[in-house]
Amino acid sequence: MIGCVDSDCLMIKSHPKTYILWMALAFLLLLLAKIGNAQAPASRQEQAVIDRANQFIKKGQLTEGIQTLESFLAKYPESPIFPAVLIQMGEVLAQQGDLKKAEESFLAFLKKFPEEPRIHTTRYSLSQIYLRMGKVQEALSIWDEVTGQEELKLPLYNRAVEVYTEQEDYYKVLHVLTQKLKWVANSPEETSTTEAILAIIRNRLSEANLQKVVSDFSSKYPADEALIRLIYIYDEQESYYRQEKEIRRFVSLFPKHPYVEEAQNAAKAIQTKLKKNRYLIAAVLPLSGKLASFGESALQGIQLALKQFKEALPGAPVGLVVRDDDPSAQAQKDLKDWLYDYKPLGIVGPLLSKDVSRVASLAERGGWALITPGASSASLPLMGDTVFRNATTPYSQCHQLAEYAVQTLNLERFAIFSSNDSSGEKWKRCLSQEVAQMGGEIVITKTYASDAADFNEPIKELTKRHEKNVGEKAGFDAIFLPGEARGVGLIIPQLVFHNLKNVLILGTMGWNDPEFLRLVGPYADGAIFIDGFFMESPDPLIQSFVRRYKEQFQTNPDIFAAQAYDAVRLILEAMKQGALTRTEVKATIANTTDFPGVSGYIYEIKNGEAIKKPFLIQVKKGRLVQIN
Repeated sequence: MIGCVDSDCLMIKSHPKTYILWMALAFLLLLLAKIGNAQAPASRQEQAVIDRANQFIKKGQLTEGIQTLESFLAKYPESPIFPAVLIQMGEVLAQQGDLKKAEESFLAFLKKFPEEPRIHTTRYSLSQIYLRMGKVQEALSIWDEVTGQEELKLPLYNRAVEVYTEQEDYYKVLHVLTQKLKWVANSPEETSTTEAILAIIRNRLSEANLQKVVSDFSSKYPADEALIRLIYIYDEQESYYRQEKEIRRFVSLFPKHPYVEEAQNAAKAIQTKLKKNRYLIAAVLPLSGKLASFGESALQGIQLALKQFKEALPGAPVGLVVRDDDPSAQAQKDLKDWLYDYKPLGIVGPLLSKDVSRVASLAERGGWALITPGASSASLPLMGDTVFRNATTPYSQCHQLAEYAVQTLNLERFAIFSSNDSSGEKWKRCLSQEVAQMGGEIVITKTYASDAADFNEPIKELTKRHEKNVGEKAGFDAIFLPGEARGVGLIIPQLVFHNLKNVLILGTMGWNDPEFLRLVGPYADGAIFIDGFFMESPDPLIQSFVRRYKEQFQTNPDIFAAQAYDAVRLILEAMKQGALTRTEVKATIANTTDFPGVSGYIYEIKNGEAIKKPFLIQVKKGRLVQIN
């Protein structure tokens, strides 16, 4: 028999009567289905309304046509032609340009008649509406649970690609193409779609978007291509720590991939490439775990500083070796071996005081200058003369804030309003000590519960003390309000409510958060706080750093990035001055004076501490402005 498949041929040969009965039953079911799908005729009255609507539409009187269709839908909800009228309503509304109502009409059809034969063509019409509205994702998502219907889906995917391409949103283009790829498998379009995906990954996606692709697809295509691209990017950037990290991830996710051997060879070549640099700087930072985001910011600041150094001195044989900080005993031994293997001129990191304490002993024995861009412990100078700090500490904030308030603003009496936890107690003790040393006086200290939302009672006590005048002056000139943005953002409006609005409010670096301005509204106008980095500073050096950082990493720098950037610049500056051994680098850093840093101008290095000019920031008409 011509055209029969093997199973059909077998049935005909072995059971000819059964086969004939089976075909008859299939024909009967098809006929019943057609009868069931056939539309019953409308009544004479119903048809008259539709004819009148069609006359309006034919003449271009769309508003009148729509009104007539609306009256039909309201009057004949049980009509057999109701589904067809609902579709027509959507089409006419779309023709008129009322896309929102057209959407509502098509959605009503899809919800009310999910088994209707025209369900997919209506879904397609709704997709076109969404595309016209710019809602590309909605246009695609209504097909998520639908199998088949490629003749309707593929034009939609192609149009979505065009829309996202016009918007230059290639990350979304990639996602649409990967969805399309499912429906064009084993067709002529499969090759062109795959080529388009590869072209986007290799030429259009930023590093951040490539990372998102890996996160989105994990161990599935095209995550493998995104990882391969990242490996090449990091090799070109000489960011060998990240390259090695991505190679490990690639081999883990795609162990049988054809690229595995090439990736493993690239990993073996990394050490050789690093050692080609005559001089190395080591970064020991938390690059995994809870502090990974801070470690990554610091690493990016270091990389930017090194990149700028090499741009200024092309061919400079200076490289960076990076290690994830790990407190385990084995890791400590490995770190020692790693340092003695690479023999860097200096070390940047770690971020936490306890980790600096652990690494400091290695630095002391090896004679390396270690500069931490984050540790805040007061005991840091006791860790040895190889340990330096370029970080904003609570003590430095207290000292500089008190100095500014007493010596620059000529304020005399102060209140302190802090949380009743250990952090608040440290701030209270620190501020009290520094104000006294500057010649000022703390006249009242009040605390509040760290989880409080209502501060009425302690604020009332502050108000009473303020109203108790000393001679001709008020009870106190200013309130120190240390803490984080979320907490102080709730307190400041309540201070103003209790008539403390004419008192200067002074704060700490925790205020420097977008959440702060949103919470305080207009109530914080005039308030001043201190920080170790201010991204909106008008300083040209800082503006250049912020711009370059954004270009390089597609995100804003934070204080860890700024402090690490300056930390590695201290080492590079020592090298420019001729310090080319560990001992020389350490001695040159210790004698640093007048160093322009993006995390504050460094006047000198004293007992390992970078003595810096702080950033004084004032709230002015809903904006943060540097005032020094």
